[in-house]
Amino acid sequence: MKSSVSILALLSCGLLVGAQTTTPPPKTPPAQTAPSSAAPIGGPGELKVRGPEAVAKQDPNKVVAVINGHSITAQQALDILRQIPEDQRQRIPSLANLLQQVYMVDQFSDQAQKERLDQQEPWKQQIELNRKEILAQAYIANVAKAPASSASNDAQQYYNSHKSEFEQVKLSGIFIAFNPPGTPASGSNVSRTEAEAQQKANDLEKKIKDGGDFSALARTESDQQQSAVRGGDLGTMSMADPKIPDDIKAAVAKLQPGQVSEPIHVPNGYFILKLDTRTDPTFSQMRTRIVQQQEVEKYKIQVQDPDFFASNAPSTHTPSLLRPSTTTPAPAKPEAH
Repeated sequence: MKSSVSILALLSCGLLVGAQTTTPPPKTPPAQTAPSSAAPIGGPGELKVRGPEAVAKQDPNKVVAVINGHSITAQQALDILRQIPEDQRQRIPSLANLLQQVYMVDQFSDQAQKERLDQQEPWKQQIELNRKEILAQAYIANVAKAPASSASNDAQQYYNSHKSEFEQVKLSGIFIAFNPPGTPASGSNVSRTEAEAQQKANDLEKKIKDGGDFSALARTESDQQQSAVRGGDLGTMSMADPKIPDDIKAAVAKLQPGQVSEPIHVPNGYFILKLDTRTDPTFSQMRTRIVQQQEVEKYKIQVQDPDFFASNAPSTHTPSLLRPSTTTPAPAKPEAH
């Protein structure tokens, strides 16, 4: 069986997707109830069998596709698709496209092995690195499956003394962007100054607190298009998430569900946040995460010589919440997570 991680990585990068025309996915659910005994196959009133599992079960030898001149039966197609975990497979828009890509990757992989490319650099080294990464993921996933142990006891103690870290909040937001001085405006439809952004954010805060509909204003006024189309919905996040800036955490900590923050300054704009809900997960919900986190923390590096790790390249990374997109996002590609 080939690695689903590698296959999905290729799909998500667009290296194999988009160049070919494929049949659009059916609008009906992938699998329905088998035909009624009162309606024989092919007879009037037949409920058509759909979906890989259902079709393969009914007629495993039925040819469902032809790729590069090779007929692919229902059972063969199902076996190929099963290389991708079901939860990830369901997120791919077109099963026909997915079958084509996985089949092609299988063929390329087999050919590469025949040519012994897996024994040549740099491929040999990369294959070994991928192998180690997959095994590491398997280990860390298995760590938390162990029955009650000292690790579990340590996790319980950590949870008891750090409950606030596991608090989860569901937020909505309106982002008002500005172009910092000296920043080119290309790639953005925002040209306002910081002062103009602050004034607009203050005006919006007043409208909301005077009874304005937060969701409606987010749709029309927010420069973060990904959340604007959802009425400002930013999703649920943990207050312990290191990607959330301290200023954002401090503002959210003061809010009660339904309340709205004052404009919060971030490097390229202002956020107005609404706290939708605040929940405290139980230990049983957080146990796996804590045990895995504690295992990873054992390997936290302690730098002894900063010069060794120094780099002349300036850092461009900022937390994602600080860099909301101000342009309409491109169509989503198949995911690999």
